[in-house]
Amino acid sequence: MNSGITRKLFLAIFATGLVTMAATTVVVRAAMAGHGWLRGDNLMYLTILGIALLGAIALRVAQRLLVPVTPLLEATHRMAMGDYSVRVPTAGADELARLAVDLNRLADTLAQNDRLRRNLLADISHELRTPLSILRGEIEAMEDGVRPLTQDALASLRVEISQLSKLIDDLYELSLSDVGALTYEFAPLDMTEHVATSVAAFRDWFEAKGISLNVHLPEGTLMIDGDLHRLTQLIGNLFENSLRYTDGGGAVRVYLSATGAQLRLEIEDSAPGVPDDALPRLFERLFRVEVSRSRRSGGAGLGLALCKHIVEAHGGQIVARHSPLGGLALSITLPRRNAAAVATTSSACALSAASACFGTQALTTLS
Repeated sequence: MNSGITRKLFLAIFATGLVTMAATTVVVRAAMAGHGWLRGDNLMYLTILGIALLGAIALRVAQRLLVPVTPLLEATHRMAMGDYSVRVPTAGADELARLAVDLNRLADTLAQNDRLRRNLLADISHELRTPLSILRGEIEAMEDGVRPLTQDALASLRVEISQLSKLIDDLYELSLSDVGALTYEFAPLDMTEHVATSVAAFRDWFEAKGISLNVHLPEGTLMIDGDLHRLTQLIGNLFENSLRYTDGGGAVRVYLSATGAQLRLEIEDSAPGVPDDALPRLFERLFRVEVSRSRRSGGAGLGLALCKHIVEAHGGQIVARHSPLGGLALSITLPRRNAAAVATTSSACALSAASACFGTQALTTLS
């Protein structure tokens, strides 16, 4: 009898049964006593009156039980028609009250998803419109003879096409990740060597912008089970983020370390920084901090969202925080490959060393 609805139904049926039994007992006892008012049509009238009384009681009980159900039905109908602003009263502590709470939570989620969908469509159209407008303007200027067809002009067009292509590729991969269709091919991978290779590929770009790049890598190998292509894309997006949104003359630090069964990759850059309220939203697609991070450099706000998907697909976690250099710090933790085996081997080696040391001391004592 822990269910509130079950308890109410039980009490209603039990009360109706008691009334019926009481009325039947009174009529039977009166008939057995030979009362004259039960003769003729009086018995029929009394029966009709009893049925009407029981019907009224049942109707009243049904109305009381259905009162909290009616708002739920109306809210469900309005939500099915696309109205996510409806809310249901949550008074009480039974199943219907909990259902009302869940229905309100569902309405909040649907309203947020609908708002995000609208914003996403608007942002995508804006991001696609900008490079296309630049391309059209430059091509028309070349056709009209306003701008000569030179190598610099072609290079400018190539840059806009590259940005447009990267935006489309990122959107496509994010859509694949949302439906679980983004493929991964896991294999043993040395993260120390992989990070060093990525740093070498970006070092010239950082130097060209006057950003000092400080790298701290361990001497040994740090093995993980990962997808080489996706991890290359991950580190490339992180370096590109620091390169694009760090002021010239600043600094970027890269740390790779291991703690037990996990390895940690940290990338810290200098000013400009990110406000506190913007840190949790950095991994939302198409989100950019235009004012404080000088987003005029052209990022579409998709790189970090894709990084989050890649890290989570590898069983890791990515966190954004304030950098001690005055900018943004991104910390990634990934599980190491065969960490349990490594720990077991280390313990065995330590035990063997201790046994060897103990044996040496025993031999010294015996001699």
